[in-house]
Parts: sequence; C-alpha cells; structure tokens
Amino acid sequence: MAIFKKPVIKAEGGKKKEMPRGLFQKCPGCSEVVPEIELAQNQRVCPRCEYHFAQPAKERIQNLLDPESFVEMDAGLKSVDVLRFQGMVSYKDRLKNYQESTGLLDAVISGHGTLDGSKVAIAVMDFGFLAATMGSVVGERITRTIEYGTAERCAVIIVAASGGARMYEGMLSLMQMAKTSGASLATRSQASLHFGPDKSDHGRRHGQFRVTGRRHYS
Repeated sequence: MAIFKKPVIKAEGGKKKEMPRGLFQKCPGCSEVVPEIELAQNQRVCPRCEYHFAQPAKERIQNLLDPESFVEMDAGLKSVDVLRFQGMVSYKDRLKNYQESTGLLDAVISGHGTLDGSKVAIAVMDFGFLAATMGSVVGERITRTIEYGTAERCAVIIVAASGGARMYEGMLSLMQMAKTSGASLATRSQASLHFGPDKSDHGRRHGQFRVTGRRHYS
C-alpha cells in the first residue's frame, strides 16, 4: 500500500472551450492565429508575415482569372480502381472520402478562361485531394488542357502541387508523367506557343513539371 498519494489538482473554470474549426488558421510562419475570412480575402497570404498557405484549386482559379470567365473542361472524368488496390483503406474508398471532403472528383481542375482579357487554358492541382498525386485522370486532364491550348493557340498555365505518382494506380500512374511532359509539351514547343507552369508551395517541394518558360501569375 502506498504511503503517499499524489494529490489530484482540479482546474478551475469548468470545461475548456474548444475553438470552432474552420474559423481560424494558425500561421506556420509566425504562429499568429489568423481569421479564415481574412486569409481568403488576402489570397491565402498571412497578413502578418506573408507566409503563403496552401490554396484550394477552385480558390486559386478564382484569384488568377478574370471574374466569371472560367469554363471547366472534362469535369466528368473519374479515376477507376483498375488494380483493385487493397490496404487499410481501399483505393475505391479513399477516392470516395476525398471526393466528399473536397468536392472534387480528382486532384486537378482544368478548363479555359481569360487573364487580363487574354484567353488561356489552365489546369490547377489541389494538394488536398490525395496530395495531388498523379493518376490517370490527372494526367489525362492536364494533357487535354495542353492540347486545347495548342489548338486554340493560347497560353497554357499549369499550377503544380503534386506529391508524386499515385501508387494505387501502379504503372498507369507512371505513364502519365511521360504523357504530360513528353508528347504534349513537345507538340506545344514545336508550335512555338507559351507554356507557363507555376509551382505552388507544395509544388516547389514535390512538383512533377520541369519549368521551361517560367511565369508567375500569383
């Protein structure tokens, strides 16, 4: 039997109140707590230290292009679990979970619009969807975006934020890198048309695309 007992210290003031999720963000740069609405109005840049937060694809397109000019292309393309990948969570279930949490069908949004009145084709990756890993749908939508821009003879903007190849799709994923950076970009280069990849914060660490003619729009 213990001779001494550890006293129980009770905190005064009752149960600790929890901060509502989604209303504030803690800045990794300066540790300040910034209201979500203030971040959205400042294009996800911390007003205190200018740290750049990850930006959802839809929000980035809204900030980049002229108001109400964006038209999405290939919106119905969905990834298929060809390999029937099984793990702690199946690939099929992972896709469903991310589709519900992000409101996206996959990790990229593509389409066309105008930037300062000039027509552009654009594809923007969203790191919030499976770390923007490149699967068959991501590769196909980026390829079609480049082909559309080449056919329309307009600038192509790709915002890369990829975490790499999507292992759940095996070789199908690795093939996308060759498809996007090889045939499509080579065709565009031969047509002497501008291609402007822009890497986001995540893309600077993990981006798949080699910058051939860099131009920043954000």
